[in-house]
Amino acid sequence: MDNRTRNNKLKIYLTDEEKEIFEKKMKLAYCKTMSHFLRKCVLEKEIYIVDLEPFRDLQWLLSNITNNINQIAKATNTTGVIYKKDIDYMREKIEKLAKEIWDIHSLLLNRTK
Repeated sequence: MDNRTRNNKLKIYLTDEEKEIFEKKMKLAYCKTMSHFLRKCVLEKEIYIVDLEPFRDLQWLLSNITNNINQIAKATNTTGVIYKKDIDYMREKIEKLAKEIWDIHSLLLNRTK
């Protein structure tokens, strides 16, 4: 081992299912050996940390809008009347949701460049 540049050995244990996934991904990456595949994964790939908070906010906004639409629909079905202020309120919420989606979309696009 004195003439090797890579002289540190790693050993991993996998379940049968994990091993099958590992081998499929290794073939997809056109790697003939496990060592080559692992080096490729570790040394050539970037690690991304994703902040999911904007998605949680988006989920909250969507849930809020859905609840409001259901309340307006129930009131409209009961009374046969829909109020302009309700429509304006929903339009405002939907525009806010659309802006949040656009902001996240722009953020993701900038990350890929």
